[in-house]
Amino acid sequence: MRSMEERKAVARRFGALVTELAKARDFDVSPNAGGRSKLAKELDMHVSMVSRALDGEVLPQPWQFKTWARVLGVPVRNLMVEAGVISSDDWPEGDVPDVPSVTTSPQNLTPEAVMDAWRIRNPIIRRGLQASMENALAMQAEEDERSGVDGGSAARG
Repeated sequence: MRSMEERKAVARRFGALVTELAKARDFDVSPNAGGRSKLAKELDMHVSMVSRALDGEVLPQPWQFKTWARVLGVPVRNLMVEAGVISSDDWPEGDVPDVPSVTTSPQNLTPEAVMDAWRIRNPIIRRGLQASMENALAMQAEEDERSGVDGGSAARG
């Protein structure tokens, strides 16, 4: 686990990186220039949180990195590795783990097992991803119940 100083250094590095990427995408992110508000709108985030990230004070939540990458026009892997959020060893270039389709997966596949299969080791990322997966599973169960679906057995044949 990283020390507080290491986490602060990663936040500063992330802030510097996304500031440069935002400028390259024509967001004038200097204070009071309006670019931070425009960027926040694109990210669907509050401007104060975007400003704190740009200033290197905080990191986005794990599930928000993909949005930052999309808005800034870079692959999410590159954003996370270059900012020092993860190492290139944790996510080697071109490495996409095999994830079996739901049509062939055992029904007892847990969020923990998925994260293990994807080699997600960072506890902060794991907590965020697990919360997102559990929320998605609950929402899907509610939808299935409303629509009378029996968990998709018909789709599996």
